[in-house]
Amino acid sequence: MPDYISPPSTLPAGSLVWAYVRDSGGMAQEQSTTQQEAEVVAYCKGYHLVLSRLFTDVAKSGGSTDNRDQFNAMIDATKEESNRPAGLLIWNFARFSRDVDDSDFFKATLRRRNIIIHSLTDPIPEGPWSRVVEKIIDIANEEKRRQTSRDVKRGLTDLVRKGYSSGGFPPRGYKAEKVVIGEKRDHTARVVSKWVPDPELWDLVKLAWQMRADGRTYGDIQKATGGRIFRAANCWPTFFRNKTYLGIQKFGDLEIADHHEPAITRQVWEAVQKRKGYYPRGLNHPRRNAYPSLLSGLAVCMDCGAAMIHHKSATRDDWPYYICNIKERQKSVDKSCHSRRVNARRADRVILETVLNRILTPAFLEDLIEETREQMSDTSSLDLEITQKKTALESLDRGIQRLLDMVESGDMATGDATTRLKQRQAERARMQSELRLLEARRDTSKIEITPEAVALVLDTWCRQFSDVQEAGDMRALRALLSRFIVKVELGYKQGRIWYTYPVGGDNTREQVPDLGAHDPPY
Repeated sequence: MPDYISPPSTLPAGSLVWAYVRDSGGMAQEQSTTQQEAEVVAYCKGYHLVLSRLFTDVAKSGGSTDNRDQFNAMIDATKEESNRPAGLLIWNFARFSRDVDDSDFFKATLRRRNIIIHSLTDPIPEGPWSRVVEKIIDIANEEKRRQTSRDVKRGLTDLVRKGYSSGGFPPRGYKAEKVVIGEKRDHTARVVSKWVPDPELWDLVKLAWQMRADGRTYGDIQKATGGRIFRAANCWPTFFRNKTYLGIQKFGDLEIADHHEPAITRQVWEAVQKRKGYYPRGLNHPRRNAYPSLLSGLAVCMDCGAAMIHHKSATRDDWPYYICNIKERQKSVDKSCHSRRVNARRADRVILETVLNRILTPAFLEDLIEETREQMSDTSSLDLEITQKKTALESLDRGIQRLLDMVESGDMATGDATTRLKQRQAERARMQSELRLLEARRDTSKIEITPEAVALVLDTWCRQFSDVQEAGDMRALRALLSRFIVKVELGYKQGRIWYTYPVGGDNTREQVPDLGAHDPPY
């Protein structure tokens, strides 16, 4: 038997022991689990120890215990005092854990359960200095793990810089070609891959990019490529955002140019990026930016609630109008919406005048502030809620501390404790957020708003409206209006404004009559 570290005096012959072995996987592994198991069995025979259980994790990293099923099963098995061995044998402390915090926690857990931990290969002296030496070894093991991670990443980065792949599947139009670049330590070939054009798809990929640069639709491209690149047209947006086709390889935060043969030029790429296939909803929709109207993105149909869209009349250039999107798309096929076209110019003018002359006024705003103040004047219920929330938080903190105490004393399985602790911590974060919100509401009720402040704010808002109207900037006017309006319900001859002040709370509505008078018939 090789010259391993003898058992400590606290593990005499005849002691009942368990063993834990692990390897990280790979051909370069120093000691495989099979070798470790054989050596542990021989060690126990040589020192007359009774090996009752052996736990083995194959191809598992020592940097975490999350996926080490056998390790966690071993820790859980020691919960019952009747099952506990006198000692636990490990190949070395690196096999036990390469994370200092995990190592401290789980070794403390086992030792609180009166289990002796013995490494076959780490020379740990008996006596008061043993824990100091252990700590130094654990720190060195963790640092070695970091160095290994850095070395692996550096090696992969070097491969990518040389034009080789870091792994994964190549994008459509490329294929992985195997290349031998040397030998491993065990003298087997070191094989990497390189991305090269796939002759079956290469011309189709280039065709797709050129068609998109020329403004063709995804449907046109899908038809032209015959479904050979993608079976569904909804895959194209991701395809046209992939910089790989410029010959760029992304690796972490790096973008390595000239990594492989490009399928397109930079000019084609930029032309395609200007033709985004995804259109965001709301006020910044590209169509609303290209053809700005005051209520686009704000107006909804009073009849069915669908969005109202802006159009120009086919027969009268001077008569733009809003029409229900469902009504426009379905036309005579769908009779569920009976709305009519709304004169856009008149609707814009009436809505804007209503906001300026009936909503953004000192009297209206003062009434709103007074109503809000009355609703929040009685803070006794808020104070009670805050007190109850603080009491609940204190109780929750005590519960979390009890969980930690039970883990340290060995009265609870580590896995169960971790799950319950995460649940309690999430609940604590939620309660703290609710407490901050309650305190903010209470503090807000004490704020005094003077008439002078109201007048100054309203004057600033009205001046902003005047400036953008004079500039004729419809997009800016719409953005300013959206600060006060949530939505506008449009009907043929009436409308309803749902608005909210920046200082207000609930949405409020204002009736707007006579929107569609004198409009041409539908």
